[in-house]
Amino acid sequence: MNKTVTLTTSTALALILGIPGIAIAQTLAGDAVTIPVGPNTEPETGPVNNSGFSLAIDGVAVDSDPQIEDRIRRTDIALAQADVQVTFDGLDPTPRLNLEIAGAQRAYGPGDTVTLRSETNYPAFISRGEFRIIDRSAAGGPRLVGTVPVNANGTASVALPAGGDLVAVHRVYDSRGRYDETEALPLTRADDRALSANPDGADFTAVRNMQINGGTITVAATSIAPGATLSTLGENVQADGSGRLVLQRILPAGDYDVDVSVSGGGQAAALSRPVTIPGAEWFYVAVADLTYGIYENSEDSGTETRSSGRLAFYLDGETDTGVQITASLDTGEQELDEIFSRLDEKDPRSVIARLDPLDSYPTFGDDSQIVDNTPTSGRFYLRVEQDGNFALWGDYKATIAGSSYLRNERSLYGAQLSYTAPQTTSRGDAIASVDLYAAQPEQLVGRDVFQGTGGSVYFLQRQDITIGSETLTVELRDVDTGRVIDRRTLVPGRDYDINYIQGVITLNSTLTDTLNPNLIQTNPGGDVAVNLVSQYEFTPTSTDVDGFSTGGRAEAWVTDNLRVGITAQQDDTGTADQTAAAVDLRYELGENTFVQLDYAESDGPGFGSSFSTDGGVLIDNTAANDGSGTAIKLAGQAALSDLGVNRNGVIGGYYEERTEGFSTLDYQVTDATGDETLYGLFARVEADERLGYGLYADVYENDAGNDKTEIGAEATGNINSQLTFTVAAEYLAESTDTTSGDRLDLAGRLTFAAREGLSYSIFGQTTADANGLEEFDRYGVGVDASIGAGWTIAAELSDGTGGIGGRILARQEQDENNATYFGYELDPGRAIDAGVSSGDNGGKYILGGRRQISDDVAFVGENIYDIFGTSRSLTSAYGVTYTATDFVTYEAALEFGQVEDSVNGDFDRQALSFGVRYEDEAVTGRARVEFRQEEASNGSTRDDLDAIYFSSDLRYKIDEEQRLVFSLDAARTDTAETSLLNGSLADASIGYAYRPIMDERLNVLARYRYLYDMFGQQIEGVAGSGPVQESHVFSIEGNYDLNTQWTLGAKVGGRFTESADEKGDDLVANDAWLAVVNARYNMVHNWDVLVEGRYFEAVDAEFTETGVLAAVYRHFGNNAKVGVGYNFGNISDDLTDLTQDEQGIFVNVIAKF
Repeated sequence: MNKTVTLTTSTALALILGIPGIAIAQTLAGDAVTIPVGPNTEPETGPVNNSGFSLAIDGVAVDSDPQIEDRIRRTDIALAQADVQVTFDGLDPTPRLNLEIAGAQRAYGPGDTVTLRSETNYPAFISRGEFRIIDRSAAGGPRLVGTVPVNANGTASVALPAGGDLVAVHRVYDSRGRYDETEALPLTRADDRALSANPDGADFTAVRNMQINGGTITVAATSIAPGATLSTLGENVQADGSGRLVLQRILPAGDYDVDVSVSGGGQAAALSRPVTIPGAEWFYVAVADLTYGIYENSEDSGTETRSSGRLAFYLDGETDTGVQITASLDTGEQELDEIFSRLDEKDPRSVIARLDPLDSYPTFGDDSQIVDNTPTSGRFYLRVEQDGNFALWGDYKATIAGSSYLRNERSLYGAQLSYTAPQTTSRGDAIASVDLYAAQPEQLVGRDVFQGTGGSVYFLQRQDITIGSETLTVELRDVDTGRVIDRRTLVPGRDYDINYIQGVITLNSTLTDTLNPNLIQTNPGGDVAVNLVSQYEFTPTSTDVDGFSTGGRAEAWVTDNLRVGITAQQDDTGTADQTAAAVDLRYELGENTFVQLDYAESDGPGFGSSFSTDGGVLIDNTAANDGSGTAIKLAGQAALSDLGVNRNGVIGGYYEERTEGFSTLDYQVTDATGDETLYGLFARVEADERLGYGLYADVYENDAGNDKTEIGAEATGNINSQLTFTVAAEYLAESTDTTSGDRLDLAGRLTFAAREGLSYSIFGQTTADANGLEEFDRYGVGVDASIGAGWTIAAELSDGTGGIGGRILARQEQDENNATYFGYELDPGRAIDAGVSSGDNGGKYILGGRRQISDDVAFVGENIYDIFGTSRSLTSAYGVTYTATDFVTYEAALEFGQVEDSVNGDFDRQALSFGVRYEDEAVTGRARVEFRQEEASNGSTRDDLDAIYFSSDLRYKIDEEQRLVFSLDAARTDTAETSLLNGSLADASIGYAYRPIMDERLNVLARYRYLYDMFGQQIEGVAGSGPVQESHVFSIEGNYDLNTQWTLGAKVGGRFTESADEKGDDLVANDAWLAVVNARYNMVHNWDVLVEGRYFEAVDAEFTETGVLAAVYRHFGNNAKVGVGYNFGNISDDLTDLTQDEQGIFVNVIAKF
C-alpha cells in the first residue's frame, strides 16, 4: 500500500538524519511524495495482567489489572446500592453553626443534666469551641454562669446551675481568636424551632467574625440500609428513616482524598475519591458591540457619521490569594462618546428588567434561569472582598451601629466600604473597623412605631414597600422620659414574615404592650412601653427623590479594654436635610462591666415617624423635628465580681443631656419639652441564695418645667421552698405646669408555689404619705398555671387608683407550628392618660393561634377587639396553606380592620391574598392575587383606597425540544394615598421556543406582549407623569440550515398601539408591521456573508419602506469578528425605532468572551 504525504521541515530533517523505516531519494520540505507503508515497528499493546495498577478516566477503566478492576467494580456496585455521591460545590461556601439538645426535647431546670450537640459545616477552620450557659434573669442583666468546652460537631453534658431563665450559646474560635456565636437556645422550655430546609442542618448564627473561604465538599446518599453507617471526612453519619443523608464540609483550597465507607446493615464498601479544591475559580461573560456608520441625511441630502456601541460583562470569581470579585456592567446601546458618561446614573430597571420584553424573547428554550447576585439600581456593580473586607458599588443595606444615638439601616444605592482588622482583643472583638457609604437614595424612609397589642399582626402605614428594605426592632422605652432601655433586632423568617404589597407584618410570637421592671408602678398601665419599630423604604408617587446620603463609622480598641468610635452621616433626600455626628468612648472590664461616653449633634430635620397603639388601624403622624441640638450621655455598670466583691450583682448609673432641636431616628427633642436632662443610679445584688435586693434613683428634668424624681428600694427573698416575697418603697416627686408635690409609696408581693407549674400571688401598693400629689393605691391577685397538654395561664386582677384592671392570657405551645392563645386585658392607665372615664374603657380581647391541622394544611389566625373611649376597633387576620398534592399548594390570607368612632370618624379595611403554586416535571406555575379596600367616613383622617394586584407566570416543557412560557401582571388602584399611584395596568406575555437537540437545523422563537398602562411611565423621577398606552406587540422568527454553508432566516413582527403623552389625553393609534428575510453564507472557515431584505409599514402614518442590507464578516478566533456592510434602506429591524435614518455604510466590531 502506498500513501501520499506532504513533507514538513521536521520530516525532511528526519530523513537527513537517517531515521530507519523510510527510504527515499532527495527531497525538500513541502514536496508531495508517495511512499510505501512499512510494517508496524512497535509491538501491539498487551494486557496489563497482574501489574497491580488500574488506570481510569472519569471513573471508566482504560487499562487495569483484572483483580484490581474487579475489586473496584464490586466497591462501586456497593456504593451504587447506597447511592453515594461525592461532589465539589464550588468556591462560594455558606457557613452554618447550630446547637441542638441531644435527647429528650423538654424543659430543663437547675440541677438537671442536659446534653448539647455542636453542629457546623466548617470544623476545619475551628481551633476550639464551647457551650456558654447564661442566666438571663440574673441580677444586673444576663450573666455567664458556666462554660463547657466542646469539639466541633461533638457533644458535651452540662449540669445546669441555679437560674431562672437559662439559655445556651455555642461559640467557636479560629486560630486568631475571632469567634462565631449562635443565638441563645432556651433550656427552660422545649426547643420548638422549625426544622431546617437545608438537609445538612440549620444555621443559628447570631455573630459571625471568622473568615471562612475555600470550597464545599458534599457527600450524599439516598439508599443507606437500616443500621448502616457512612464514614467520611473524619465523621460517622447515620441516615434518616428513608435511607438519606447529606454531609457538607467547607475545606481550604488544596488536594484531598475523600475516603467514603459504608458498613453495617448488610452493606460494606470503602473508596477514596481524590478531590481538588482550587485556589481560584472564575466565571465570566462579556460582549462588546461597536458600530461606525456613514448614513444619508434625508433632511439636507448630505451624510452624517455616527458611532455607537454597547459594552456588557459579568464576572464572578476568586483569586489564589482569596480576593473575591463580583462585577457587572451594561452600558446599553449608546453613542460612543456617551457610553461611559452615564455609569453613575441611576437606572430604574434592574439587571433582569433591563432585558426589555420588547427587545428579547420570554424564553430561548434552553431552561436557563436568571440569578441576580449583582443588585444595582444603576448600570454598574462591583464588589471586591477579601477576608470579610470589601469595597462595593451597587445596592446595599447600610449597617452603621455602635453609637447610642446614631445608626443607619437604610437600603441605598452607591458606594460602600468596610474594613475589619484581623487582630482581635482577648474577647474576640476586632481591634479596628471602618464602615463608609455614599449613596443616591431613590426611596424615602418610612418609620412606624407600634406599641405592643398583645397580638402578632401589625399594619404598616404604607403599602407596596421596597422588598428587603425593612428593619424591625423590639424596643423598651420609658413612657415618661422617652429613654431607650433596650433594643433587639428581629430576623426575617425566624422572627417575622412580611407582605410587601399589603404592608402587613406577622410576628412569630405575640408582643405585649408594657412591662414593669419595678414592683412599684408610677403609671397604672406600666412604666416601660414595649414597641415594635419598623423602618422601611418606599417610593413616593408625587415627588422625585434627589440628593445624597453619606456617612460612616470608624472604631478602634486602643487597648484591650478601651474602644474609641466616631460616627457621622448626612442626609439630603426628600424632606430630610440633616447633618449629624457622634463620638463615643467605651471601657470594658468584663461582659457585664463597662462604661460608655457618647456625644452627638444634629443639624436640620431628619425623618418623621408614626405611632399606633392598635396595630396600625389608627395612626398618629409626627413630623421631623427641625433645628439643631446636641446630646451627651455617660452610662456604665459593673459586676460586683469584677470589682473583687464576692457577690452576684451589678451597680451602675447614667447621665444624659439632650438639647432642643436634637433629632435622630430614636430621639426628637422639640419645643414641647425644651432641653432635657436625665440621670440615675441602680444596684441589684444577691446577698445570698435566699435574698436579693435592689436600689434605684431616676431623675428627669426639662426646660418646660416638668421634673420627676424616683428613688426606690426593693428586696426579694425566699421564705421557704414555696413562699417568696418582694417588698418595695419608693419616693416620687413630680412638678408640672398643673401639679407639684411628692409622695412615698410602699408595695409588696407574696407568691406561693403550690406545685411545679402552679403559683398564686397577692400584691398591693399604697401611698404612705402624699404632699401635693394624688395618692396611688392598687391591690390585686394573680395566678400562673400549667394545666397540661402544653397549656399555660397567666392571670391578674387589680383595683384601686384608676379603676379595675387586669389581664388573662391562656396559651398552648406544642411546637413551632402549633400554638393557641386567647386573653383579655383591661388597662386603667389608658383611661388616665387619655382623659377617658374608666366606664368607657371596655378593654381589649385577643384570640389567635397557628395550627398544623394535617400534613397538608396549616392555619394561622388572630382577632383583637378593642373598646376604648368613643371608638370600637376590630382587627382580624387569617392565613392558610394547603398542600393539595405533591405538585399543588394553595395559600390564602385575610386581614380585616374596623373602627367605629363617633368623634374621629369610622374606618374599615379589608385585605385578601390568594396564591397557588404548581410544579411537576413539565409544568411550573404560580399565581397570586392581592386585594385591599379601605373606606373612611367623613371627618376621618384616613384616605379611601381600592386596590387589586395580580401576578402569575407559567412554564410548560412541551417536550425536550419545545418550551412555552406565559406571564400576566395586573393592577388597579384608586386612592389618595401618597405611596400608591392611581390607574390601571395589565402586562401579559407569551413566549415559545423550538430548539431541537438531534437535528438542530430549524430553530424558532416567538413572542406576544400586551401592555395596558394607564399609570403612566416615570419621568425625571416622578411616577405616573409620562405617556400612557395600550399596545399589542408580537413577532416570530426562525432560521434554517440548508447545509454547513447556507442558513436562511425570517422574521415577522407587528405593533398595534394607542398612546398619549399623559393621562387624560386622547389615545392616538400608531400601528406598524415589519418583515425581514435573510440568507447567511459561510464561504470559508472565517468568513460570513449576510444579505437581508426588510419591509416596514407604518399603517396610521400611511407610508411603507423597503430596504436591503448586505454585510461581510471576518472571524478572528472564537472571540471576535469584524464586519462591513451597506444598508440600502432607511429601516432597522427594531419596531420601536421610528427615526428612519439607517441608510448608509457601516463597520461593526463584535468581541465576546
